[in-house]
Amino acid sequence: MIDYAAQIYALDDADLERLVDDWVASLRPRYLGSDRFSGAGDMGRDVVGYHSRQRFDGPWDNFQCKQLRKALGETEVLRELGKIFFHAAAGHFPVPRSYVFVAPKGAVRAVRALISQPSKIAPRLIERWDDCCSTQLVEGEVHALSDAVRAAIDGFAFENVSLLEAGKLVRDEAMKPVLIKWFSADPGEAPVGEVPAGLQPEETGYVDQLLAAYRERGAVALGGGDDALAHAEYGEHFRVQRERFFDAAAFKRYYRDSTEPRVLEAFDKDIFHGVFDTHQLTHADALAKIAAVMVEAKGVAVAGVLGRYARVPVKQGTCHHFANSGRLAWVK
Repeated sequence: MIDYAAQIYALDDADLERLVDDWVASLRPRYLGSDRFSGAGDMGRDVVGYHSRQRFDGPWDNFQCKQLRKALGETEVLRELGKIFFHAAAGHFPVPRSYVFVAPKGAVRAVRALISQPSKIAPRLIERWDDCCSTQLVEGEVHALSDAVRAAIDGFAFENVSLLEAGKLVRDEAMKPVLIKWFSADPGEAPVGEVPAGLQPEETGYVDQLLAAYRERGAVALGGGDDALAHAEYGEHFRVQRERFFDAAAFKRYYRDSTEPRVLEAFDKDIFHGVFDTHQLTHADALAKIAAVMVEAKGVAVAGVLGRYARVPVKQGTCHHFANSGRLAWVK
C-alpha cells in the first residue's frame, strides 16, 4: 500500500498549505467557503474555513500548517496562538471557533500534554508571552500582553485547539478526492447499480425515447414502462437498458463523492466523444442507432484513474444518461 502520509511529509510549506486548502474546501457542508493566506501579513492564518457566507463576520476555523523537519514544539504552538489573539484583539477578525495545528510529523510530548488538557493552554500562553510572542507578532516591534489580548484569550474555548498529524489526515474520508488529485490515489471500485422494480422519475427521458423506439418497430400499444417490461419481444431489451442506466448512476454517485468533479467530467467526455460519430451516422431506425452506439461504447478507452473501473455496462449506461439529458438523444 502507498504511504500517503510519507508523501505529505515530502511536501514543502506552500504545497502543504495548498493540500490542506483543497481538503478544507471539500469539507462541505461543514464549511460554506474557505481561503488560503500565505506569506507575510497572514496574521496567523494559513487556511480558514467559513461556517457562513458572512466569512469573517461569522464563525470560522483556523488551520495552521507546520511543515517542520521535526515534531512541533511548544514555542511554535504558543507563538502561533499568540498571533491569532493579538490580531483578533486589534480588530482584524474575530477569534476563530476552533484552531487546528496541521503538523504532518506530529508534536513533542509537551505539546501533546498541553492540548490534552485544554485548561492549561491559556495559563501557559500568558506565562510565556514575553519569550514566545512579544517580539514575534510584528516584525521589529515588541508587544506586551495587553488587556485586550488577555480578554481574547480568556474568552476562547481551548478545547477547540487540536493537532492533526499526516497519518490521521489521510484517514479522513473527505481526503480521498484530495489524495487522488495530489498523489493519484486509487479511489477503488464503484458498487454495481441496483435496478428498482418500479420506474423512477430520473428515468423519464431515456425511457420515453426507448418506448418511442419500440413503437417505431410496431409495438404501438406500449403505454409505459410496465408495458415494455411485460412485452414478449422488447421486455428483455428494456430490462438490460435499465440495468445499464442504474449501473452508470451508481458509478457516477460513487466517484462524485470520492473524486474531484474534473475526474467524472473527463470520464463523460471520453464516452461522449467515443460514441458521438456513431450516434451521428444514419441508422435504419432508433433501435438500430441504440444498438450501434452500445457496441461502440463498450470499446471506448477511458483515460485516467477511472479507466480501470469503467465496466462495459457503465459505459453503455452513460449513453442513456446522455439521452436522458438530451445531449445525445435516441429519438428526436
